[in-house]
Amino acid sequence: MVRTMLWARMMIAVWGSVLSFVPAFASERIALVIGNGAYQRVPTLPNPSRDAADMARALERLDFRVTRLTNATASEMRKALIEFGRASEGSLISVVYYAGHGMEAGGENWLIPVDAELRTDTDVESESVSLRSVNLQVGKARKLGLIILDACRNNPFAAGMKRSLNTRAVSRGLAPTEPTDNVLIAYAARDGTTASDGDGRNSPFTTALLRHIETPGLEISFLFRTVRDDVMTTTNRTQQPFVYGSLSKEEIYLKTPVAAVASPSAKAATPSPPAAAAVPSNMPTTPVPAPDNNPKQASGNPFTPEDNRRVTAVGAEQQLKLPPFVFGSGDASGPNSNFVGVWSNKRGWGGGRGRYGMLIITEVSGDGLARGYYLWGPPTKQSWSQSPAGYTPIAEKIVEGAFTFKTGDTVKVQLLKNNIMKLTSYRDGKLSDTAGIELQPIWQSARPAPAAADARARK
Repeated sequence: MVRTMLWARMMIAVWGSVLSFVPAFASERIALVIGNGAYQRVPTLPNPSRDAADMARALERLDFRVTRLTNATASEMRKALIEFGRASEGSLISVVYYAGHGMEAGGENWLIPVDAELRTDTDVESESVSLRSVNLQVGKARKLGLIILDACRNNPFAAGMKRSLNTRAVSRGLAPTEPTDNVLIAYAARDGTTASDGDGRNSPFTTALLRHIETPGLEISFLFRTVRDDVMTTTNRTQQPFVYGSLSKEEIYLKTPVAAVASPSAKAATPSPPAAAAVPSNMPTTPVPAPDNNPKQASGNPFTPEDNRRVTAVGAEQQLKLPPFVFGSGDASGPNSNFVGVWSNKRGWGGGRGRYGMLIITEVSGDGLARGYYLWGPPTKQSWSQSPAGYTPIAEKIVEGAFTFKTGDTVKVQLLKNNIMKLTSYRDGKLSDTAGIELQPIWQSARPAPAAADARARK
């Protein structure tokens, strides 16, 4: 009897340990996201925690199982990295994103936890986490290990650090690196140079990355080329992101091309939409239908090629940078379905004194989550920011006919009864400063309410 009980306990223990590892291998895509800003012995960095939070949400929308750390100590970073490495062994793609302080010491790169003191150069190894160790963990993925470092800021630890050897250099920025075969490492700024933390919600590098990472069909190499160009434009070419490592000829996508996920019958019957916004990978998409003699078909105002040409013409006239977008199925009969569409205005912000704006809402879920893009044109002399034209993804909850998003400043969006989108911007740091714009619908997907349609028919 005693032997039987012992055997049963042993089997429970063995199966318990086996099952404890199942979650680590259950996801094809995993990510570890770290944002260190509240350093205990040097000034706080305002952006890393926001950068990490926004990047974590973007990766979750791309079907990554995300572990996020905010203001992590050395022991917390090491523990998370070990657990992440175990999970990487069963993954297809593994990603580590780090925002915070980093440094080069003795030719090696280090990520700095918030509890680091770094009084001497010999403290680096015991108080920091080496990039080499991160490389070894993500390299366990079968297809791609990706390390993204927004960690090239001016390092406040270096100035007061005592040197044990004159030959042991502690340099600005990070050192060049040679990742293993299936690993790419993306720096916010090229080796030996520093990156800006920015004066908006996110750093310039993370802003550009968030802008493009959910674009369908943007291959990984072109993703970082696009990010590089955006950052160089935003920073007047003072900051150049750089990617280290090389991959095989196999194409890798963080967001699958729309054509690849469409049904065979849909692909045969319909052309690919020439312009469309990133839709979450867990949401079904509706391809653009083939045109006929009646652009507004009875099936509910599909976005036709003619609609696309009209939106593209407005974008070109106002010098907007249109993202690729496609309208999803969403909840076509829900209370917020009238949010799905494209809105613009012939006058810019502040009664025409500011830049142009456009709002594209591609999908609203049953619980009111609106997804799409906000676009802005080139700045005017009266614009609060002189950043170039661009766009930012939106994924916000509609509450009582309105939602709020961030793009450097806070913007509130309200759908008025006369079918106009009213946008009000509140300048960060000066919330008493406001600007407004009212956008007219260029195209909407919502069907007219049955009662309204019957009333028109009776007239």
